[in-house]
Amino acid sequence: MLAVSSTPFVLWERLQESASSLIMASSGYAGGNFMKSKKVTILDVAQLANVTKSTVSRVVNDSPLVNDKTKQRVWKAIEELGYTPNRTARSLALGKTNVIGFVVSEQQISDVVSNPFFPTVLKGITTVANREGYNILLLSLSGQDIKSYREIIQRHTVDGFLILGGPSNPKLGSDLDKLKVPYVFIGKHDPAAEHSYVSTDNEEGGYIAGKHLIELGHSEIRFMVGEVKGSLLSHNIERIAGFKRAFDEAGMTFAEHLVVKVPTDIESGYHFMKSYLAKDRPSGLILSNEVTSMTCLNLLIDEGIAVPEEMSIVSFGDAQFFRNTRPSLTTVSQSVEWLGKTAMELLLQRISGEVSYPSPIVRKPEIVLRGSTKKMR
Repeated sequence: MLAVSSTPFVLWERLQESASSLIMASSGYAGGNFMKSKKVTILDVAQLANVTKSTVSRVVNDSPLVNDKTKQRVWKAIEELGYTPNRTARSLALGKTNVIGFVVSEQQISDVVSNPFFPTVLKGITTVANREGYNILLLSLSGQDIKSYREIIQRHTVDGFLILGGPSNPKLGSDLDKLKVPYVFIGKHDPAAEHSYVSTDNEEGGYIAGKHLIELGHSEIRFMVGEVKGSLLSHNIERIAGFKRAFDEAGMTFAEHLVVKVPTDIESGYHFMKSYLAKDRPSGLILSNEVTSMTCLNLLIDEGIAVPEEMSIVSFGDAQFFRNTRPSLTTVSQSVEWLGKTAMELLLQRISGEVSYPSPIVRKPEIVLRGSTKKMR
């Protein structure tokens, strides 16, 4: 189940409606009316089994202090009455909340809300969370301030954190280690440090994108990278390094102007790219995310620039997302849902103590060839 944090944390209005529907569905809400039924309490079970409430609690928590005969009588009463133990109370007794904090930095809010990457990675997370009986609390925190994390931990609000992308504070992983809280980054963070993260190999992704266009005979290639508040996210910095490696390997000169920073919102990105392509017309483009790719594709259609006859395009993102575009886009697949699933599974292993050491999991990307790239004549 997805829940949304209350103040002082920043929320997304677009997500509140879907989150509310999920919460209501899990609470027995149907057609605008809550289903009415008498709630069976622990006292009802105790009376039927002729034991105390504390004995029922011990049985539910599998305490060795209760003999087998009494346990059987209590479980029989629980089954007859259809009693559901209070998971919250039990979690508190065990020192657990069964809640995971899913953190997106304030810096990335506008980019994340409009990007198909977010709901896809969230789907992967919630698939595992629902299976394992965990809820997801969506948090928007400043990567600069460890105090926000410390406050959440002190309140016993969550059992651990999933942190999307590379936060602006490179010390965040080390700070969380000092607080002794389980966490996993989604997207490689601070390559020089030892932290738990799940990522695709972004450097390799930039390399295979550049190599593909170079092998098709393109020499005038630009890598259009979405920027967030004037800066590049860590995964794009790694992709640029791979892009440069492809040039170096081919014996081609790499220059800074080959990387073009593009606003991530649709309207600003559209006007920026229109102005840029009016002055500089490369034969090949690499686009860093779904929003930038769709914005560029729409612009090229509006301007009458044929893809791939006049310009070849390679995009980063979810390969399935680009399957039905016209033309369908050649994609460096990011296995986005896999990122969410794997990160959640790794975090639960860290919470349980099954994995106590830093555990980077990196998946090699693959390029899915479709109709947006073509060999130069």
